[in-house]
Amino acid sequence: MDFMKALDTVPHARLIAKVEAHGIQGNVLNWIRNFLADRHQQVIVNGTQSDKAPVTSGIPQGSVLGPLLFTLYINDLPSQVTSSVKLFADDTKLYTCTDVPSGPVVMQEDLDNLQEWSDNWLLKFHPKKCSVVKLGKQHTETSYHMKGRSESGEEVSITLEESETEKDLGVLVDNRLSFKGHVAQTTAKANKIIGIIRRSFEHLDREVFVQLYKSLARPILEYGHSVWQPQQKLLCKEIEDVQRRATKLISALSEKTYPERLAILKLPSLEHRRLRGDMIDLYKYMHGIYDTGNPNFQLAETKDTRGNSLKLYKPFCRLNVRGCFFAERVIPHWNSLPETVVTAPSVNSFKGRLDNFWADRQRNSRQRATNNRPRMPPKKCYWSTIRQDR
Repeated sequence: MDFMKALDTVPHARLIAKVEAHGIQGNVLNWIRNFLADRHQQVIVNGTQSDKAPVTSGIPQGSVLGPLLFTLYINDLPSQVTSSVKLFADDTKLYTCTDVPSGPVVMQEDLDNLQEWSDNWLLKFHPKKCSVVKLGKQHTETSYHMKGRSESGEEVSITLEESETEKDLGVLVDNRLSFKGHVAQTTAKANKIIGIIRRSFEHLDREVFVQLYKSLARPILEYGHSVWQPQQKLLCKEIEDVQRRATKLISALSEKTYPERLAILKLPSLEHRRLRGDMIDLYKYMHGIYDTGNPNFQLAETKDTRGNSLKLYKPFCRLNVRGCFFAERVIPHWNSLPETVVTAPSVNSFKGRLDNFWADRQRNSRQRATNNRPRMPPKKCYWSTIRQDR
């Protein structure tokens, strides 16, 4: 849901009232009031100036305090609805389960309540920029409406547009939760950056390449990966191919295999980095660094002493798409970690112990593979065979 000119239309008087209602008083309240007061605007065209007009609404954009004041202003919005609401700055998401008969009715009632809230607090929604995304294969064919203005200025009921994909905080979400569109968009953007790097340098050495790649291209491929982790191997390959092609920019390494190039450049695969990022996020959740306000994990009830004391219960997933969600896919990897890793005293300590554990496990796996390799019998020399036959 999109607000119409969100930061520009917040009334100062009502904002101060809400700030005071949150318990902010005294010098701090006076400072905020002075921060908003005595602001004027005027128009200058070809040297001709209009009269200055006082600014009685709007939060100064570009300021550190601006987003916080806007958040305080809309902080009571979730209390107006029965559905779930997520707020991030001026980005509002309203969601509920509509596979029950009352679901669509509740959603429309909540939209009406939000409309009433926006009218009371003079913060209008933009119905033509609000959209509906219906997740899953089975959903009701229901349309939703909000009040808006026609071209003539009359108040009309506008049907919200239904969309198959919608960008949410930089991640392109589709109605099947496949994230194919996001992977395509992300890889295309990263490939453009790599193309710029290739055209900007006639000769690219290892140190410069690694620094440019880590700072410009790789963050694009990893942003929000906990949400859009690909379900299909083809999508994982599509992402990995970006790094595979990028490492060939160094002419001295172009003839080597991809694993050899990664080893020389000391770059892990993107798949490994996504898994490592998942483990770090889960560690932060399990140790209270992340507070989602929603218990997504449950400790396993087991007498098995192997692994660690923070083993998590793995629920049954009927659908493959759910098995790829963060709260499901990380459990087997977390349960396989030893006690010394999951009980690390800090995030940095956890990272170091996790890397050491995985490195030791990979080294032991290679050693076992070498030991189990069948030994070929020694070859007999041809002349020796002839001598025996005689």
